[in-house]
Amino acid sequence: MSAQSQRPGPHLTVSDTAEAIAFYTDVFDAVALQRECLPDGRVLHAELAVGGHHVTVSEWWEAGPPAAAEGRDDVLTIERTDPEAVLRRALAAGARVEPAAGPSHQPMLRDPAGLCWTVVGPRRPA
Repeated sequence: MSAQSQRPGPHLTVSDTAEAIAFYTDVFDAVALQRECLPDGRVLHAELAVGGHHVTVSEWWEAGPPAAAEGRDDVLTIERTDPEAVLRRALAAGARVEPAAGPSHQPMLRDPAGLCWTVVGPRRPA
């Protein structure tokens, strides 16, 4: 899938960009489209292709992440052919499972950066 065909996605603010990129790459098979680094090697900002979305990840530079990511209500949803395998990889990489919210009954993953994800299987034709 080319960068031009990616659906727009969110801008994720994390406390460690390199760590978040490693998690998204290992767990969600994210592909780095662009990476901007500081002279000391820290990743300032990166653009990733994650589950058909174009996601921007950057580091929060002040006293800490904004309003503690743990309290965020945003849930990012990606589609994978084997959501159970993704769940296993996420747990092994430090994510936590949270109770399903709303009518979807899909379990949510809270990644190490504190952001919530729902991983769904391919849509079946009606």
